Amino acid sequence: MNETIDTSRSNRRITARKACLLTVRYKANGEWRPATAMDISPYGCRLRVGEDVPRGAAVAVIFEAPIRDGAKGAAVEVPGRAIWGRLEGLSFQVGVHFEDSPEGLLDVLAALS
Repeated sequence: MNETIDTSRSNRRITARKACLLTVRYKANGEWRPATAMDISPYGCRLRVGEDVPRGAAVAVIFEAPIRDGAKGAAVEVPGRAIWGRLEGLSFQVGVHFEDSPEGLLDVLAALS
């Protein structure tokens, strides 16, 4: 069996993702639903969701900066687009690409450190 590796494929991820387990809300198909952010970067995230989100679908995600002692920080809504999705066990996972990285999202990332 001959297998070749495609080395011409570029790395599409601009920045490294930070692993997390954040409870977030996302909107696809017009409704806000709960989800878990599995990892996050200034330009994207991976969500565990309860539905199949089609590739190319417009998605908005609301993140809240975690604060110590269970308090919640300011929320930021980040628009994006689903770039992949797959079934993982009993839930779906979807990769979301953000066109822009708002300052509030950077605050969420800083709070995860």
